[in-house]
Amino acid sequence: MIHAKTVTALMLSVFIISTRSIVLNVKPSGSSEVSKNTDFVKADASATLTATSGHHPLTMPFNELSEAIGGSGKAKLIWSDLRNGVDPLDPSTSSISPRAQSNLKIMTAMDNDSLLSTTLNENDITLSSCGTQKMLMSLEDNNKIESVLIPSYKFDRTTLCVSTQIGCDRGCRFCATGKMGLIRNLKGHEIVSQVVHALRVVKKDVLMPPLRNIVFMGMGDAGQNVEEVRKAVIALTDNEGLKFANSKCTLSTVGGSPETFSQLAACPGSLAWSLHSPIDEKRKRLVPSTKHTTVELRDGLIKALQSRKSKKSRTMMIACTLISGINDGVEDADALAEFVQPIIEVAGKVALDIIPYNDIDLDGDGLVGEQGVVYRSPSVAAVKLFTDRLKKRGCYVCLRTPRGDSENSACGMLATERKSKRN
Repeated sequence: MIHAKTVTALMLSVFIISTRSIVLNVKPSGSSEVSKNTDFVKADASATLTATSGHHPLTMPFNELSEAIGGSGKAKLIWSDLRNGVDPLDPSTSSISPRAQSNLKIMTAMDNDSLLSTTLNENDITLSSCGTQKMLMSLEDNNKIESVLIPSYKFDRTTLCVSTQIGCDRGCRFCATGKMGLIRNLKGHEIVSQVVHALRVVKKDVLMPPLRNIVFMGMGDAGQNVEEVRKAVIALTDNEGLKFANSKCTLSTVGGSPETFSQLAACPGSLAWSLHSPIDEKRKRLVPSTKHTTVELRDGLIKALQSRKSKKSRTMMIACTLISGINDGVEDADALAEFVQPIIEVAGKVALDIIPYNDIDLDGDGLVGEQGVVYRSPSVAAVKLFTDRLKKRGCYVCLRTPRGDSENSACGMLATERKSKRN
C-alpha cells in the first residue's frame, strides 16, 4: 500500500514538472495573456509548496508571501485587509481576487474559508462597565483562549492583551490561568489572529479608541513560547504587516531562566518581567516554578538589555502583584526599590507596574495558598503607602487600575475550560 505522503509527493512533483514545461514553452513573442496565465500557474505551484512546508501566511516573511501568492501587490492587499480587521478569504469584504483567495486556501492547507486560525463569535464578547471587552476565541482543535481589549479614552488608545499559550505551567498562585496547567503553546499565526479579530472589533465600535498597544500578558508566558512569539511579533511590527511600532508591543515573562530574557530581547518589542517580589522566599511562594534566585534572573535581564544597542529599546516594565499581608508592606517596597536600581542604570527607564491582586476565588472565601494563606486584595491605604514609598525612592511607578474585573477580564483572571490533554 502506498503511503499518503508518497502520493502527495508524487502529485506535487508532477505539478512542478508541468509548471516548468509551461514556462519553458512560452515564447518571447507570446501574448501577455499567456504570460499572465503562466504567472498564475507559478503562483499555484508556489502556494502548494508553501502548504507542504508548514508555513502560514500570517507569519510568513513578506517576500515569501509575495512569491507564493503571485506578486507583492497581492501580498500588500492581503495585509491591507488584515490591518482593517478583514479576513482576506471573506469574499464579501476582501479586496483580493478569487484566484488569490484560492492560493491562500492552498497555502493554509485547510478546508475552511478563513485565513484566521481563531474564531470569534459576537456572543463570545463580554463587555465590562469600564468598556473593557473580553473575547473568547475558539481554535481549530476546539480549545479556547481569551484576549482582552482595554480602552483608554483619556489617552485615545486601546490596548490588546493577547494570549501566547493555552493555560500556563508557571503556576503563579494568584493567577487563574496558572491553575489550568499548560495544555499547549499557541502557534504564531494563532497569536496574530487574535490581533486581527481585535482590529475588527475596535473598528466596529465607534466609541472605542484606535488599537495602538499589544501586550503579551494574556494566558501563558511569552518566555515559554519564544519561537512562536517571535514569529508573531515580527508580523505585528513589519512595515508590510500590521505596522505596530516596536515600542508598542510588550513581551512579558515570569523569567523561567536567566537566558529567557536574552531570547525575548532578540525579538522586536519591549520587555516586561513579572517579578512580584525581589525577596526569594516570597517569590518562591508566589511563583512556585521558580528555579533561580531573583539576583540570578536580574543578571540575566541586565545582560539581555545590554544586547540592545539603543537605550530607548531597553525601556521596560517590572510587574508586581500586591497581595494583602504577603508583599504589600513598606519593607517590600524598599526591597523592590533597591533591587531594581542596577536594572535602571542599564535600561534608563523602568516602569514599576503595581497591580493590586484581583480575587479569582468565585466563592468569596479567598484563594488558599500552599501554606494555608488566604489571598486578599490589599487595602487602598496599603497600595498608596507602597507606591508613595517607591516614588520617594526615585522609582517610576504605574499603578494598574483594575479593569474588567466584573467580567473576569482583569490581570490574573483569564482562564478557560480544559478541552484537551497537554502536549
